[in-house]
Amino acid sequence: MLRIMCEDRGARFFVPEQKYLGDNGAMIAYTGKLMLESGISLPVDSSQINPSFRSDEVEVTWKHEATPQAGLPVGHDATQKRGAEAVITVTGTTAEKRRVSKRYRVPALDRQLIAERTRAEARLIAAARKAGVPTPVMSDITADTICMEFVEGTLLTDNISGTTAQEAGRMVGKLHNAGIMHGDLTTSNLILRKSDGRCVLIDFGLAQVTTEIEQRGVDIHVFFQTLDSTAPDRAESLKAAFFDGYKETFKGAADVIHREHEIGQRGRYL
Repeated sequence: MLRIMCEDRGARFFVPEQKYLGDNGAMIAYTGKLMLESGISLPVDSSQINPSFRSDEVEVTWKHEATPQAGLPVGHDATQKRGAEAVITVTGTTAEKRRVSKRYRVPALDRQLIAERTRAEARLIAAARKAGVPTPVMSDITADTICMEFVEGTLLTDNISGTTAQEAGRMVGKLHNAGIMHGDLTTSNLILRKSDGRCVLIDFGLAQVTTEIEQRGVDIHVFFQTLDSTAPDRAESLKAAFFDGYKETFKGAADVIHREHEIGQRGRYL
């Protein structure tokens, strides 16, 4: 599976001898050495375990040879972006999200999974919108593609403030009140729409229907982690603003925030 995944991304795949595969300590230490030599370091109090961290989030600054930009297919243009599960193509005011086939899966199972996940994502977008959460308006759905409105605007990552964090909290409160967990609640999946300044929630690829307090806490924990990384000097005030908005639209807000704190402590001391 790893070999096929590397081939699809233009990378070479190597497997060390079995005697070197018992522990990752040496590999981690060597990577740390490379990072330190290239000027990258992390304060100890920011180095807690993040079980949701993805390998494709690593910013590799210690390699200088020309390689394709991460997340984008070779030969891409400005209207197409590729993620782990789908290719997004923008044409005018329309965005098409097409789930990509995985060559390492059995073809029949691959088609079934893509169809099920495409339908599930479309249903959750519709349910969230019905609950009052601003989402892209869908126009068509096929077995592997969702056609929807292209939301032109600024990522919340680039325009985070007390006001926008509070608005994000209101939106997430409505989402959780409808029994939906987003699953990838980062500031990059919230867009401040250019036309009216409203906060629009995108990318429901990992969303699910649940009323579990644990899952709601995970949702908010992921969001708070992005605040810690993108605005560390204002993170606590932004979290407070988010909570103010969250409790406006969700009655169980205090319990969820308490659970989020517990989740954070688990990660810190694993």
